[in-house]
Amino acid sequence: MVSAEPLPGKYGWTAVPRDLAKFIANTSARNTKPAQASSIEIPITNLAGGAFESATNLLPDPTVNHCNRVFLYGSIIMQQHFPELLASWPDFPETYYVTCMLHDIGTAPTLLTTSKMSFDFLGGIYAWDRLKELKAEKDRVEAVAEAIIRHQDLGTTGEISALGAIIQVATLLGALSQCSSPAACDCLGGKWEAC
Repeated sequence: MVSAEPLPGKYGWTAVPRDLAKFIANTSARNTKPAQASSIEIPITNLAGGAFESATNLLPDPTVNHCNRVFLYGSIIMQQHFPELLASWPDFPETYYVTCMLHDIGTAPTLLTTSKMSFDFLGGIYAWDRLKELKAEKDRVEAVAEAIIRHQDLGTTGEISALGAIIQVATLLGALSQCSSPAACDCLGGKWEAC
């Protein structure tokens, strides 16, 4: 019999504190090294391409730029501050990229007007359907949908998946920041300069 329990680490299902202060407690700006956006590789897979296509077809450019920043920031944070978690999560680049590109898909003008639900729930449902259409594994579909639904679910009690926590941290950074120099925006041929 196959267990319904996802493997720890796979698709970011590792449970971490929902309280972001606890999640990032062992990180420090002193331990952060300068990073180039070009050092982060964007996955080239059918799933990543499908998520990118959905984002670029449905979202305005500033939102797509935000999605790219969230991917960049979260990838760098994972590399520099959570190497053990990253080592236990072999599918991180693809799963995280798909989540980033779709995390605000519920704000797309063509979707937002179709429902009374909040954009995060609408986006989670859209991602669920789109990823199933792209033949993603069930555990990955569920992980991405849950992370999207919970990416604005900040709190101090309980747990959240590692995928949900890193998307929250990186979304907050992405929403609060702008590309401040060409070096910070060198990924994707400088397309983030209008962030």
